[in-house]
Amino acid sequence: MSQIEQNFRNFLSNRPEIEKCYSSGLINRRALARHLIKNKIADKNQMDAIIAMLRRYDFKKINKINLDCFNDVITSIKDGILIITYEKDQELIKKIDKIILKTKSNDTLKVVVGSTNITLFIDKKNENIIKENLKNFKIFRKQDKISEISLIFPESPTDTKGILSVVSTELFINDILISEFLTASSELLIYVKEEFVLKSYEILKRLKK
Repeated sequence: MSQIEQNFRNFLSNRPEIEKCYSSGLINRRALARHLIKNKIADKNQMDAIIAMLRRYDFKKINKINLDCFNDVITSIKDGILIITYEKDQELIKKIDKIILKTKSNDTLKVVVGSTNITLFIDKKNENIIKENLKNFKIFRKQDKISEISLIFPESPTDTKGILSVVSTELFINDILISEFLTASSELLIYVKEEFVLKSYEILKRLKK
């Protein structure tokens, strides 16, 4: 693998939209080569080398994704979410039962148990419940002022190929950072900073025909 190709691979890993546009025929090889030189992927005198590399490069084939399922999606937004990640601890898991009993049925409370961490999704207003019950456990990460975007599909989004990729890519190319991503049966939950929630909502709404 040449240095130019290695630089190009690294470049694409942070800009998946470029590969999508090139594979879809929205940009041609020479235009992409000029863009790569502009971004210091290669020197100005290496135009022919870049074009040759692009001709050989194995771009991913873009399969057309059926977006009809977005037409019937029910979307809702909830602000004031707090996401707290703790180091995994068996005693902490036992304490979660007490937290569940102290929250109301319409309150946000989601628990994700990973290999090394436990993450709680709660309403900011219930932060005191967490502090009272988990004050002796080490917080690994805390994300405040988060909004939850709920997308409820007619069927599970994981059953339709490419749905998760479409959502994450559309937000990424519009400079929206996804804080967390969860799926629950036919519901897809996206967590973003409150400052990005309206823009995210408009982007996702455009997926409807």
